[in-house]
Amino acid sequence: MAGLIVLALAVGWLIFSGAIAGGIARAIAPERMRRLSAVLLYPLVLAIPFADEAIGRWQFNRLCEREAKVWIAPTANQVRAARRVGPHFIDREGLFIPVREQPIVYVDAHTEQPFYTVKAFHTPGGMIMRAGLNMGSSTACWPPRWSSRENGIEIDKLLQQGEALSGKQR
Repeated sequence: MAGLIVLALAVGWLIFSGAIAGGIARAIAPERMRRLSAVLLYPLVLAIPFADEAIGRWQFNRLCEREAKVWIAPTANQVRAARRVGPHFIDREGLFIPVREQPIVYVDAHTEQPFYTVKAFHTPGGMIMRAGLNMGSSTACWPPRWSSRENGIEIDKLLQQGEALSGKQR
């Protein structure tokens, strides 16, 4: 059923795009150039709903390359107890599509200094994708070798030690 709805919307947009291109051509082109203008405008009008997706995905990929990183403190192997701090998600501004940053920050439970940080990004996509074409899923980018085990740190064990430590301090 969803496929039929998508197909109907696509056909409707194909027809409506032709009407828009023809209307623009009538408004701006001389009479003898209207047909050629409409033909040239048609692909541009057809692509309008997908422009945010194309530009947004390009921005998203650049953001991932630039900022999706793992940072490990030189003293990380000396940490004996840890806590996770900070927000779970931050909405990023200034991009064509909505992007949420997921900072994962672990601090030494004794010193409160960060020793392991991961930054990932998530997006549901552009206008068309958010309208239902992505079926409610999203795209994410994580840095390579982002999990603590891949980096030789037993975060789960350190978090348990941190919980035990905070329980003793109460």
